[in-house]
Amino acid sequence: MLLVLLGRNGVIGSPLAEHLGVRLVFTRAAVALSAFVAGLPLFVRPVQAAFGSAAIIRFEEASRVLGCGPVKTFFFVTAPLAKKSILGGLLLSVTRAAGEVGITMMLGGNIAGRTNTLSLEIFNCVSRGDFDEAASLCAILAMLGLAAYAALERLQKER
Repeated sequence: MLLVLLGRNGVIGSPLAEHLGVRLVFTRAAVALSAFVAGLPLFVRPVQAAFGSAAIIRFEEASRVLGCGPVKTFFFVTAPLAKKSILGGLLLSVTRAAGEVGITMMLGGNIAGRTNTLSLEIFNCVSRGDFDEAASLCAILAMLGLAAYAALERLQKER
């Protein structure tokens, strides 16, 4: 769907290229967009759960009763109370994006030195039979995952 929208003849891609000279597909911007798309659901769910929690809703109501507007309530009540959920969602989404291959390859391509990522480099190593390098890169990706897991566990214990 994203390729259809953002491609050269796409609903969004065509006007961008025609009027602004901007091409998104097979660029670093496309890699960033694919990481965003891959990680977004894992960011939204914990944040949505936090914003809908009964405790935050009660504090927001108290803030409004005391005369605070919605912007002040968000920045001084809601966001600080949801900070750990926001950080947790961010960790989950970044970790998910780091392991993404499909969307990244489709939108960003697999252009060495320009649009390849750690996960795509693992794919390339396996494709050319360089299993030792692939294993080393997998170890790096696994360490990233373990670090994210440890950080999430720490966030959970602080609650």
